[in-house]
Amino acid sequence: MIKAGLRFFYLLFFLCFGLIRFGFTQEFLVFQQEPHRFIPEKLVDLEHLSADIRIDPFNQLVAGKVELLFRQTRSDVDSLVLLAPDFQIGRLLLDDANANWKFSGKNLIVQLPSETKRGATHSLYLEYLVKPESELYFVGWDDTTQIMRRLIWAHRPYNWLPFANDRLTMDLYITFDSRYQVFSNGVRENVEHFDTGLSRWHYKMYRTHPFFSTALVIGKYKYKQSLTKKGLPLELWYYPDRENHFEATYQHMNEMIAFCEDEFGIGYPYELYRQAPVANYLYAGMETTTSTIFGDYLHIDERAFWERNYVNVNIHELVHQWFGNYISHLRPADVWLTESFATYYAKLFEKQLYGEDYYQWERIKETRIALDASSQDNYAVASSLGGAARWYQKGSLVLDMLRDEMGDEDFKKSITAYLKKFAYKESWTPDLKKTIYETTGRSMDWFFEQWIERGGEPYFQIDYSRKMDSLILEIRQLQDIKPEMPLFVTKPIIEIHFEDESFDRFQFINQTQYQRIERFYPESKQLAYILFDPGDRILKRQEFNRPTNLLINQLLQAQLMIDRYEALFDLRKFPVEEKRTALLQAGSKADFHLIKSEIIDQLSADQYDDSKMFIINCLTDTSVFVRRAAINAMQEHHSAGVVELEKLLSDISYSNQELALRKLARLNPDRLPDYLSLIDTATGFPGLNVKIAQLELLAQSGDEKAFKLLTNFSGNQYEFRTRMNAIKALSRLNSINETIANNLIEAAVHWNFRLSPVALEALQEFYADENNWVLIADQLKKSNLTREQQVELEQKLTAEPLTH
Repeated sequence: MIKAGLRFFYLLFFLCFGLIRFGFTQEFLVFQQEPHRFIPEKLVDLEHLSADIRIDPFNQLVAGKVELLFRQTRSDVDSLVLLAPDFQIGRLLLDDANANWKFSGKNLIVQLPSETKRGATHSLYLEYLVKPESELYFVGWDDTTQIMRRLIWAHRPYNWLPFANDRLTMDLYITFDSRYQVFSNGVRENVEHFDTGLSRWHYKMYRTHPFFSTALVIGKYKYKQSLTKKGLPLELWYYPDRENHFEATYQHMNEMIAFCEDEFGIGYPYELYRQAPVANYLYAGMETTTSTIFGDYLHIDERAFWERNYVNVNIHELVHQWFGNYISHLRPADVWLTESFATYYAKLFEKQLYGEDYYQWERIKETRIALDASSQDNYAVASSLGGAARWYQKGSLVLDMLRDEMGDEDFKKSITAYLKKFAYKESWTPDLKKTIYETTGRSMDWFFEQWIERGGEPYFQIDYSRKMDSLILEIRQLQDIKPEMPLFVTKPIIEIHFEDESFDRFQFINQTQYQRIERFYPESKQLAYILFDPGDRILKRQEFNRPTNLLINQLLQAQLMIDRYEALFDLRKFPVEEKRTALLQAGSKADFHLIKSEIIDQLSADQYDDSKMFIINCLTDTSVFVRRAAINAMQEHHSAGVVELEKLLSDISYSNQELALRKLARLNPDRLPDYLSLIDTATGFPGLNVKIAQLELLAQSGDEKAFKLLTNFSGNQYEFRTRMNAIKALSRLNSINETIANNLIEAAVHWNFRLSPVALEALQEFYADENNWVLIADQLKKSNLTREQQVELEQKLTAEPLTH
C-alpha cells in the first residue's frame, strides 16, 4: 500500500512537473507578447456624464462644466482616475464638497474620502479649461484665405472631456455660433437660440454606450431626415455646396439597415442613426454611437464612385452599432470582436449587392493583406498587437471559415444569441465561444485556439502524380512547427476534373505534416485540372506546381472566378508564347474585371497583333477597371489605340481621365496642348487629381501661372488629398521656393498622418540637394513650429527618405 502510494506520488509528481514545465513553456511562448491578456480591473463604475461645453475655435480652447455620476465598486478603492491632459481645473467638487485632487502625468486623480460608501452613486463636478493638442481637431480656422471650410470634429472624447473607459449614459450640451450646426451622439433633445448669436444644442444618450465612442462635429451643414421601412429615423448630413453628392454618397442606406437587422436577428439598438462627413479626416470612417463620421473625400459625386465610394465604409460603420457600441469589447485583445465582424458583414452586404465575383475579389484582397502581415510577425487575431491586418482582413476571413465550419443556421443562431446575451454590455472572446456552445452544443475551442488565439497560417505544398489507374496526392505543411505553433487541423476539399467533364469531389481532414491520398480512376480518363480547396475557403499559403495545360484548363473551365484567377495568377511565370492563345480566349469571355485586367497585364509587353488589339479593344470596355488596366498597359507598340485613348479624356472615372492624360503626354507629346485644352475645365475628385495633373504638365513646359496654382494647392487652405497630389507634383517637378518650403514644413508636422509623411519625403528629397539647404533652413526658422518641433524636423531631414 505504501509502495503503491509512493509510485502514485512519483507518477503524479512527474506528470504535474511535466505539465507545468512543458505546458507553461508553451503557454508562455504563446502569450508572452500579449500585454492585455487579462480582463482589466474595474475600480469604479461610471453611470452618467452631463457636460456643458463652450468652444473658442480661433484659440482652440474648450471650457467645460462636467458632472460625472459613478459608483464605487470596491471598498479598497481610494481614488477616481480620469484622463485629463493639460486640463486647467477651475473648480472640483465630490458629492457637493471640496475634494483633494492632483495630476499624475495626463491623469487627474481625485481622492475618495474613506466614508464614501461602496455601491452608492457619487457625483464629481468639474469646471475646466483646456487647449487640446489632439483628438479635437480644428480645420480651416487658421486659413486667412477662408477657402478651407471651417469645421471642428472629434471621434473620441479624449483631451476635451475628462475620460475613463466604461459604458455610461450621457447628456451633452454644446454652445456655439448659431450659424453652424452641431452633431453628436443620441437624441437631439432641443436647440436653444440666444440673442447673442449663440445656440445651445442638447444631445442625450438614453442607453449605455462605450464612453470612448463619443463624437462632436461642428460646421455649416444641412441634413435630410427619413424613416426606414421599420420606422428607424435616419439623419444624413451633407455640405450645402455638395447637395448634388447626397444620393451618390448615401446610396443603399435603407438596404444596409435591413441587411443588418435580418442577418443579426436583432433590430437596430438605438433610437436613430445619423452620419456626417468631415474634412482632413484621419481614417475612412468612425462609428461613434448612433452617429458615424467619415472623411469628406467619400462625400462623392456619381463619377467619383469609381475612385473610392462610401458603400463599404458605410456598411462597416453601421455594423459597429451592434458590434462595438451595443456590445463593446472588454480588452484591447478583443478588438477583433468589433473590427472583424464589421469587416466581415460589410463584405457579405457587398456580396448581396454586387454578386459572388465581387465577394471573391474582396476575399483575394483580404488574403493578400493577411498573408503579407504574417511575413512580418505571427501575432494572433485576438491580440492587442495583432494590428489592422489581423483585426480586419484576417478576422473577416476567419469568420468565413467559422461559418463554413458551423453552417449558416448554427452560425446565425449563435450570433443572435450573443447579441441578446450581452446587450448594452462588454464582452470578451470567451463569451462568444461559450455562447456558441450554449446555443448549438458545438465546442469550437479548437477553432478559436487555432485561428483566433494563435498566430500564423498553414503553408501547404501539394504534389500529384499519375500512375496507371492511380492518382496520388501528397500534402505537406511547410510552416515552422513549434510547440507554440503546432500543425493546423483543416478540412480541405479536393476536386479532380477530367477531360470528359466528369469530376470527383471529396473532403478530408489534414492534421499531419505529411499526408498521402490515393484515388483510383480508369487510366483512360485524362486529367484536366485539380483544385485544392476550391473557392479558396481556407486561409493559407500554398505551393502547387502544375504544368501549363492544367492551369490553362482551370482558367478556362473552373466554375468560380477565384479559382480561375488562381490559375491565371500562376500563369505569370510562364512565357507568353505558351499561354497567349488561352489568355486571349479567357479574355474574350471574361465577365469580371479582375480576370480581364490580369490578362491585360500579362499581355502588355507582347507585340503579337492579337495581343495588341485585345488591349486596345479593352480601352472601350464597359468596366471602368478594365479600361484603367488598359490605359496603364499602353506602350509605344499600342500606338494604333491612341484615338481610343484620347476618348478617355472624358471618361466617367476621374482616375481614368488623369491616367489617359498622362499616358497621352508620353505617347503623343506633340498633341499635348490639344489634350490640355480638351480637359481644361476638369477638376477631379477627390483631391483635384485631374486639375493637378493638367497643371503639372503645363508647369513642365514653363507655365508660371500653372506652377503658382500648384504651389497654392500645396497650402493649408486645401484639404489633405489635394495637398498630397500637389506636393507630389511639385516634387516630380523638382521645384521649390519659399512658399513651397513653408507649405511643406507646415504639412510635415501636420496631425493628419497621411499628409505628413508625403510632405516630409518631399522635404527630404529637396534637402538632399545642397542648393536648397539655406532656403529650407531659413523657412524652418521663420515657421510657427516650436523649437522642439524644429529640431525634430531638422533631424528627419537628414534621415533616409521615406517610402510609400
